[in-house]
Amino acid sequence: MAGRFSTLRSAFSNRNYVIYISGNWLSLIGFWMQRTAVGWLAWEVSHSEFWVGAVAFADLFPIICVGPFFGVWADRFDRKSLAQLLQSLMLVQAFLLYLVISFDALTIGWLFWLALAEGMIQAAYQPVRLSLVPNLVRKQDLVAATAFTAVTFNVARFVGPAIAGFVISFYSAAWAVLFNALSYLIIVICWFFIDIPPHIASKAAPQSMARDMRDGFAYILERPALRAMFLLLTIIALFARPLTFMLSAFVGAVFEAGPGTLALLTSAVGAGAIVAGLKVSIYGRTEGLIRSIMLSALVTALTLAWFALTSNLWIATFMIFCFGYAITVCAVASQTLVQNSIDDAMRGRVLSLWVAFTRGAPAAGVLIIGWAANHLGLMWPNLAAAALCIAGIVLMLRQRRQMRRFFEQQNDDTSRAASAQR
Repeated sequence: MAGRFSTLRSAFSNRNYVIYISGNWLSLIGFWMQRTAVGWLAWEVSHSEFWVGAVAFADLFPIICVGPFFGVWADRFDRKSLAQLLQSLMLVQAFLLYLVISFDALTIGWLFWLALAEGMIQAAYQPVRLSLVPNLVRKQDLVAATAFTAVTFNVARFVGPAIAGFVISFYSAAWAVLFNALSYLIIVICWFFIDIPPHIASKAAPQSMARDMRDGFAYILERPALRAMFLLLTIIALFARPLTFMLSAFVGAVFEAGPGTLALLTSAVGAGAIVAGLKVSIYGRTEGLIRSIMLSALVTALTLAWFALTSNLWIATFMIFCFGYAITVCAVASQTLVQNSIDDAMRGRVLSLWVAFTRGAPAAGVLIIGWAANHLGLMWPNLAAAALCIAGIVLMLRQRRQMRRFFEQQNDDTSRAASAQR
């Protein structure tokens, strides 16, 4: 056990990474507080499953059309400067939303457009953020650092909604949004103390935007195992991940409860995600991760179906905990494998497409499920989504040996070589 924790200790010996993680922690809590507040406001203002889905769609859809452009720019320009700019814009967006709520001017239209603005900024930031993490650590620490970065994200997913539920219940959603705005100041300031070596920040001579984007697609398509991994996680993102954005509708329509229950369920997702992220980060190697991804994808689909079927809050809480655990193992393990398998010169473009597929797909899924739930109720659309997940997993089973050869063998060889050098 001590040997496994040594992988985390090694990751924390990277000064830049420690500063980034420390500053990013508070801003992530604020991010989840605002996301919880926006989900609740969408239900409170509209009492419509469709509008809950539409607001989530506005937050998620830009990742598909904006993310790939910033993936190219992340390979061309200074990633640190891009991160500083985009996080400053997030601060501005959160403060505008706070003002609209505070002056009682909020309508579902205002909420939709402000969610769309936030979604566009987040879409631009995600490929930059993911591209930066490998620049903050040594190569041999990338598995642990990538996984632990996901842990901090999901710890915030646990803490943020819990705080948001309390703040919304006893004060107002406006205060949760204001906290998010102020929290961005911390990470913006931290970037001034992070020193990325110049040779990492430099980029290859740029081509046209369209050519660079085509190169990113070609890089994925020419590697069947990488293509299969993208497809598997897109299926999970399209049909399973929308559940986390529909929780406010479940709270209002199925459990007939308020923001405290929403915080409970959202925090249960985060608690499961924390356990999953710690498991992968302490594991510290790539061997066996493909098997974990396939098994966790199946558990994700089964717990989605059980959650949709139950009207018992405590059973639902346990199911959503298991759902959070399983879907996070899929996300963290797959991201770790992809990060370890791609060239740094292509990192921004490949990861922007990764984000577009795995985080943009829920935008389509949540809109479809929200529309269907408006007509059929929440149970049947989510049961259908679970069945489609299982069908996709069965189809991808034939690719698992190829993915093991591509992701696990070459990365374990690299890890052993790095450990020998140390």
